[in-house]
Amino acid sequence: MRGCFLCAAACPANCIYIEAAENTDANRISAGERYASVYNIDYSRCIFCGYCVEACPTDAITHGHGFELATYDINALVYRKEQMLEKDILPKKSAAR
Repeated sequence: MRGCFLCAAACPANCIYIEAAENTDANRISAGERYASVYNIDYSRCIFCGYCVEACPTDAITHGHGFELATYDINALVYRKEQMLEKDILPKKSAAR
């Protein structure tokens, strides 16, 4: 993930939090000069407008149609970079009987 802040700037709900760090020759994380060392999205604030998706120059952000955001703990709706990089972070739907 780049640390360009375009998605956070485009977000009208202010639900994206980014901390950028500098790439070095010894430790290159992304192609740009900076990378997102911290990247959080608070889905309890997100209005799913898609502006972050449109603003991202590398297509690193996508929104799909299959999501389930029901929870008893509002803190569970803050997704961190490590969680988003995992495959299948959203809960699976139960099989129909």
